[in-house]
Amino acid sequence: METTKKIRWVTEDSWIATLANLLPLWLLSLAITAEGSSDPPISPELGITAFVLAIVVSIVLLLKWWLPFDVLLISLIPFLLLFKFDEISTSYKTPFILLCALILSIGIVGAQRSRSVSVRWLILLFVAVAVLVLSSNAVQNYWQMVSDLGYHECMPDYPGCAPLTGNETPWWVLFFSLLRGG
Repeated sequence: METTKKIRWVTEDSWIATLANLLPLWLLSLAITAEGSSDPPISPELGITAFVLAIVVSIVLLLKWWLPFDVLLISLIPFLLLFKFDEISTSYKTPFILLCALILSIGIVGAQRSRSVSVRWLILLFVAVAVLVLSSNAVQNYWQMVSDLGYHECMPDYPGCAPLTGNETPWWVLFFSLLRGG
């Protein structure tokens, strides 16, 4: 009996495959920035298009054997962040999501450049946990800031509520700082 070989269009460690593997992650991250009721950075139509493209690109890359399953799983983390960042003001949510995508991208590139499967999985696990911890920290810091600003019955930037003034804590401080006292 003959064995058949898997046909790969390019090797997994090529830069073309690596960049192609990042496409579903960034398309999904872009789609998630469109969710929200306070002036999203992209239109809902563009968000839906990016979401559909993320699915189509993922399927094509899986069929061509360019996208390893572990990278696909890591690329879905922005979908989990959708629920975590749901009610946060767009001026904070968008950079939080894009920074999470950047951290995941660095991990994916590092994992694909490693020669060891165990090192690859450790890198992917590390960036996944780091993104989930940092994003949780950012959410908690955001809601603490909002509470400190006196928003109790209303969310900033929502219709009928006072907008953020621009003098609030910058998003990068909320993302990277340890939990603020409350």
